[in-house]
Amino acid sequence: MAEFDFEQPVSMEKMRAFRLDRIDEQMRQDGIDCIITMRVDNVRYLTSFRPNSPNIFYYFRNAAVKAVGDDPWTLVASGDYDRAMTYMPWLKRKVKPLPMDPMLSVARFREVFQALGLPKGARVGIDEMGFQLYKVFEESFPEYQFVDGRGTFNRAKAVKCQEEIHQIKRACAIAEAGMQVAIENLRPGLTEIEVSAMIHNEMVLRGSEGGHTHPTQVNSGENAETLVRFPTERIIRNGDFVLMDVGCCYNGYHSDYCRTIMAGGPRCEEQKKVYTAVYDATMAALEAVKPGRPTTDIDTASRDVLRAAGYEKYWYFGVTGHATGTCLQEAPIIGEASAKGEKPWIIQPGMVFCIEPSVHLPGVGGVRIEDMVAVTEDGFELLTHTEYEKHLLVR
Repeated sequence: MAEFDFEQPVSMEKMRAFRLDRIDEQMRQDGIDCIITMRVDNVRYLTSFRPNSPNIFYYFRNAAVKAVGDDPWTLVASGDYDRAMTYMPWLKRKVKPLPMDPMLSVARFREVFQALGLPKGARVGIDEMGFQLYKVFEESFPEYQFVDGRGTFNRAKAVKCQEEIHQIKRACAIAEAGMQVAIENLRPGLTEIEVSAMIHNEMVLRGSEGGHTHPTQVNSGENAETLVRFPTERIIRNGDFVLMDVGCCYNGYHSDYCRTIMAGGPRCEEQKKVYTAVYDATMAALEAVKPGRPTTDIDTASRDVLRAAGYEKYWYFGVTGHATGTCLQEAPIIGEASAKGEKPWIIQPGMVFCIEPSVHLPGVGGVRIEDMVAVTEDGFELLTHTEYEKHLLVR
């Protein structure tokens, strides 16, 4: 994030303090004395540490360890150690190098546990860790009780402060800049890859750390019907729906939104009907975002519209939406199949949701409209402002 002598939009120190207070409070509520994460996004939540390689490669190459009321320890890949020690003063030099093979890291964790002075019988929450390493932990540290810490992170991260929401708004603006370039240049004859590259290039130039975990999603024609989810060499043709699911990461915080654009003119009236149904479902879901209400209200509002329009067989079976933050998709998840059996969450001010109803109709096309909102004291603030294809609405 650029900083100037005449302007500082948010206080990073205030944001870090808020996050540590949130995790401390949740650890106390959950009866956890210490928590360990090896997830890139949760390491960043605790420490603001950004790895220098892609998340997938680095999934178990970094770690953070935090005891209640204490500053976190950061364990990083050897190539990141000097950077963390030199440019991250807020870590207070509580940094150790982590072996490339996580199975060799037990000695490092032992040093951290000793520095923390963890007593025998301490409850240590594990957020994410490879199965093999976890088994070694159980054998190497019989004096501690290891428990599931994933829910602790989920609950702590669910409510964002204004500094966090500021980062998300900037991530939204960057994604929308990329989307706008695609909308202005979209035409029959381009390939999905070409459109995706336009979006990605613009986002990187605007400050994105990277996009989704998959390439910027551009699906057209039959690829939108089956939701291929990555761009191909398919040539976009007149009358195609072009579904563009776009997002980026800015200062560790993600955006994720979607517009479906018509290339040229529609081929049939059914395309307008499908687009109208998805648009109405999105608006209904947004209006259901109310503090104090369960997240299931959002899903129900969306699916009631799609069901009434006759598209129940063709709606996206997975989710209607999800929260986002330092992870692209984080709790609570809002939806039918993925949330089945999950206890609904109560919507709270400070939550940030991506709402994404979609319908994928064979022979007609796939339509998704996704917007991002921040929950306020009396409703929501819309974070994405790209125009809809209102000329396709049947009224």
